Amino acid sequence: MVIRKIGKKMSNIQIWQGPNGVNIPANVNDTNAIVSYANYLSEKQKNQIVAAFQIEAYDMASEYAWKKAMVKLKETISTLGMKFIGEMLGRPDIDEFSTIDTALTDYSTIQLAEQLGVIGNTAALKLKQANELITHYFSKDSEEEIDNISAVQIIKSSVQYILGEEDISIAIEFSQFRERLLNETLSLKDPQVDQLINSPLFYLRTVISILMSSIKSDKGARLEHSLANLNLLIINIWEHLGEKDKWNIGTAYRDVTAAGNTIAASGLKNALLKVGGFDYVPENLRSVTFKNAAKQVIETHFAFNNFYNEPSVVRKLANLGSTIPSPALSECIQAYLAVYLGNPYGVSTDAAEIAEQKLGELTVERWIYYFEKVIHDDDIILRKLWGQNIVNRFAHLLESNGITEILHLPKDNQKLFESILKRDSLRAKNISGNLYNRIKK
Repeated sequence: MVIRKIGKKMSNIQIWQGPNGVNIPANVNDTNAIVSYANYLSEKQKNQIVAAFQIEAYDMASEYAWKKAMVKLKETISTLGMKFIGEMLGRPDIDEFSTIDTALTDYSTIQLAEQLGVIGNTAALKLKQANELITHYFSKDSEEEIDNISAVQIIKSSVQYILGEEDISIAIEFSQFRERLLNETLSLKDPQVDQLINSPLFYLRTVISILMSSIKSDKGARLEHSLANLNLLIINIWEHLGEKDKWNIGTAYRDVTAAGNTIAASGLKNALLKVGGFDYVPENLRSVTFKNAAKQVIETHFAFNNFYNEPSVVRKLANLGSTIPSPALSECIQAYLAVYLGNPYGVSTDAAEIAEQKLGELTVERWIYYFEKVIHDDDIILRKLWGQNIVNRFAHLLESNGITEILHLPKDNQKLFESILKRDSLRAKNISGNLYNRIKK
């Protein structure tokens, strides 16, 4: 087993925090009352939602509210520029010529909005739950119509967290700190730097994305400030970064070196030398192909008609080869697990069979790597483990592949692994929920 250095314990400091919406009392479940809080909508638009609900056109009412909310959220995020959005999401296919509507799924929009402080943690959680309902009931494979309770949940989340405000924006604290990162060389004595070093992974990951975006695309003073700030921070945060984040830094070094950007390459090299990080520099471009294919699987998994569309994208990932490159391992395991485990409404049968086969090809060593170094930072899989059926499917997968005894994992990772194997869904939910919250706050 790899022995990890123990650094300072992460605190629950939040450098920036998005709002958690307008205050709608918990006992308000009448559509007429809910939409009265939708300050962003015109009276005509409010009346359309209420009228649709009154004639029991629950699909029309919920879809209308949801689409209005997502358009507003996407417009807010797009003010940062599409190229930056692409860097934040690790999506090289998104550039300054991309349009926000075609580039982002609703799930990616919610995820990014949380990172940028447009919405808070609770808002993100509720909106992701609403997105699951929308994608289920509006998919080609759905055999039932949306009921009034689910429709109310979607409408209430849309109004409370997005449509209730006349104007939503990127968190001021985020915007200001981003400007400082790119336009000043900070010091360890800076109170915001001290806050960042002791912050949860959620914030560290966002800051690394900002710096990597600047290092790969900026020139002159902004590039120099970004490199200086990365070199300042990296020693103090390296042990708290996830495996994906470390590979992203190593990949950035490879990319700027290949592009002949000597200033950026030199600065990143110095940063990696400080932490012995050259093991995270990919040897070739093959890993990028796997990463991009895995991201497409995740995008499809959380989009409309996911059960129908998943087989083709999972097959595309599977056909890349039987051996997953190490830099892409965490993304590929996440993608295959997401498809195999499914969601509360079931799985895409054909896609799940492919995913099960590919997960069965993983060596014991790679499963150990996932449970030791990845799962506690994998917000997608952690959140899936809140469902009893999903815990049972995970246990079946592990047992059928002989992965029944892994020892010496980090304490909570070990507890989670054991609770999955025991099919103790309540304990698995509590542990995974605790790990999920550590990422966020």
